[in-house]
Amino acid sequence: MKRSSIRAIMIVMFVVCGLFVTAHAQDKPDDEGKLTMPWDEFKRLVNLDEDEIVISMETFQKLLAQTGARTTPPHTMKNGNVVLTREEFKKLVDQMKPPVATDAIPPFDHLITKAVYSGTMKKNSTVFTAVFNVHVLKNDAYVKVPILPMRVALADMKVGDEQALVVVENGYHNIVLPEAGEYAVTASYSVKSSLEKGPHKIDLAIQQTPITLLTLEMPLKNIDVEIPQAQQVLTSKKDDTTVVSAVIGQGSSISVRWRKEVAVAERIPAKIYSEVHHLISIEDDALRTKSDINYTIHHSEIDAVRLVIPEDLNVLTVSGEGVGEWQETSQADQRILLIPFTYGKKGTATVSVTTETAFLESGITNSFSGIRTLDTVRETGFIGIELATSAEVVVTESDGLEKVVIQKLPRPLVNKSVRPLIMGFKYLKHPYSLVFDIKKHEKIAVPVATINSASVVTLFTEDGKIVHRLVYQVKNGAKQFLEIQLPEKADVWSVFVGSRPVESSMNGKGKLLVPLIRSRSVDNRLDAFPVEVIYCTVQNRFSPFGSQVSALPSADLMTSQLIWSVYLPNDYSYVYFKSTLEKEEIIRGVNVFSGARRQFDQDAMKELSVGDKKSLDEMQKAYRGVAYGSQFRNVPMGEAQLTDQMNAELEFGGRLEALAGVETPHVLISGGAVTTGVLPIQIRVPTGGQVYRFAKTIIRPDDPLEFSVVYTRLWILSLLKWVVVALVALIVYLNRKRLGKIGRSSVNRLNDIAGWVRRHESVIKRYAQSVMTPFVLFGLVVVFWNLSGHLTVLFFFLFWLSLVYQTIRLWKKRAQVRAASKSPAGEHGGTQQ
Repeated sequence: MKRSSIRAIMIVMFVVCGLFVTAHAQDKPDDEGKLTMPWDEFKRLVNLDEDEIVISMETFQKLLAQTGARTTPPHTMKNGNVVLTREEFKKLVDQMKPPVATDAIPPFDHLITKAVYSGTMKKNSTVFTAVFNVHVLKNDAYVKVPILPMRVALADMKVGDEQALVVVENGYHNIVLPEAGEYAVTASYSVKSSLEKGPHKIDLAIQQTPITLLTLEMPLKNIDVEIPQAQQVLTSKKDDTTVVSAVIGQGSSISVRWRKEVAVAERIPAKIYSEVHHLISIEDDALRTKSDINYTIHHSEIDAVRLVIPEDLNVLTVSGEGVGEWQETSQADQRILLIPFTYGKKGTATVSVTTETAFLESGITNSFSGIRTLDTVRETGFIGIELATSAEVVVTESDGLEKVVIQKLPRPLVNKSVRPLIMGFKYLKHPYSLVFDIKKHEKIAVPVATINSASVVTLFTEDGKIVHRLVYQVKNGAKQFLEIQLPEKADVWSVFVGSRPVESSMNGKGKLLVPLIRSRSVDNRLDAFPVEVIYCTVQNRFSPFGSQVSALPSADLMTSQLIWSVYLPNDYSYVYFKSTLEKEEIIRGVNVFSGARRQFDQDAMKELSVGDKKSLDEMQKAYRGVAYGSQFRNVPMGEAQLTDQMNAELEFGGRLEALAGVETPHVLISGGAVTTGVLPIQIRVPTGGQVYRFAKTIIRPDDPLEFSVVYTRLWILSLLKWVVVALVALIVYLNRKRLGKIGRSSVNRLNDIAGWVRRHESVIKRYAQSVMTPFVLFGLVVVFWNLSGHLTVLFFFLFWLSLVYQTIRLWKKRAQVRAASKSPAGEHGGTQQ
């Protein structure tokens, strides 16, 4: 046999032995049959000189499992065996990990599974012997197990037959156990009790265990024993001793109470009291009453109760704990409602009865006399009235009732009402009655849907096409369609609701019907969802000068606020805008010589990603000319609204391209043509031009939304400016002599004024230097504030000049004083030298 084969067999034997030991480590707890060796020595052993290692397929698979390799190393097959190179085999061996012993960690250090308390009562104390089954789970450590509270007078404690090691810690008597295992712990202790003095009870502190048993011998006879914590109590009598056995539920204490047995008295009839809470709900068609009858039953149990029902009252439901199937009978011309119980009732019981009384004709009085309990000693009750309709309710008459404020009604009755109570009454006995006068009024319809905000972007092309994109933020409670009155010959390109394409249609009146979804409720408020409509119209193309008109379609919902942005071609100057909406400040007047323009910069727009929401600082890069923001006098527009509108402007063109070719439901367009996509062909609408904005708040469906603009070509406006300049120059030239005379006259007038100033220079200087001059001028400003705006401005200007003059004069005077104070000192010093 070759030397390489011998070494291969040895290696396979070592590998198989290692796998066998690892696989069967849990089956053989002892050390017999194990082959152990240092891990480093085993790795040195397999460091062979041969280039190929041959092992069986089974051994190869076990080796892979031992190493945890996820990928099979390169190998070849020879006669059913696996052939590995020395390097690949060495890699597998290096990946083998020695088995790690994993000892399970118990979830608890110890458990007390059962406790049995056995006690014997003496004259002034009770001696208890408690036996606990304790399981210690923690290995190789001392464990302290709490057994009894520290306040217990402990007499002895043993573990099995040996004395226990007891320590007091954390308020408990603890026993110390040295190792894992099951132990029986017996504790003897005493608890104070008295057979003669009251109160007749024993309070016993216990350890919480899954199984708790109690046995107590009491040297008493003819007693009734009560243990509230016990699920089962058995008593037996032996001579003059009563033995109590109980199974205790989960808890930390046991309370044993006893009293002398009471001779069973002759059963007397039950005595019943009742308090009735009536909640009267006035609705559109009837008076609905929910009556809670609270019974208090003394002496004996009862099996049923009876009620007297008025003739005009219909019983709807009867409910309550232990209430059986109710029956209605007639007795002595009275309607009797019999309500049985499924078991005998004693103490307290509540029966709920729901009734209704149909309304009489509007304007005719309706009465309520309520139900009456039978077989009761006394019946009292309260009545609360709530209004669940828009009708007007007036109590015209009340008999046997006392009106009370709502706050004095029982709290269960007030809490039972969903709406605030409008009236409250109290009664002490029957009969009683309430007479209502209910007047129904015509109800006012309120909107079930509104448009919270609307964003519109409109693009004018020079050849007369107008593309509108309408985005309505709708809050809908129950409306089925949004009706939009589109202009004639309008081509609808897309309709989206909640970011999803929907099927839309045209009704007989030419209105686009957009199916709506219902708004989600967020914090008890309806959430808004977007409705987007894109359509196109055609009108006259732009000429060298003229006007253009555009109008928005009316929706059949009230709109809280609308912002409308309009793209107009760049090669024109827009002289005057007229609109039913409010215009932004830059286009309020005539725009002839100011040249106010806000131009969309397509090159800057390419640097912005259209799909993302951008900040104002980023979006302003896409506008040139006047400020990118809009100012409105009467429509407040916050930064968030302006940001959203500018985003809508910037993504207008990209939105049209994104919709091209999207498979969507059928959309009906003008002329009855139907397409199977939002845009059946790719339509590119370049977004560019001058951007102007309009806004309006609180828009009703019939409010017109339109604007018109007078425009002209830019070269025409430039020519007009040069013509004006030339006319002014011509007028100046033709009137040069007259203007010369006016100039010379003005110079003479100025010379006269200058002469007058020189003649009165001393007087003017005296008043100017007076300290009182600023105060006098400020007083004149106050006097003429409401009389003359021009004089107010003049006096305020003179006051400002006087204040500046006095300040400079005071500063110069102080500088002279400082210079004078330094001069004598310098001269004196020079003389001394």
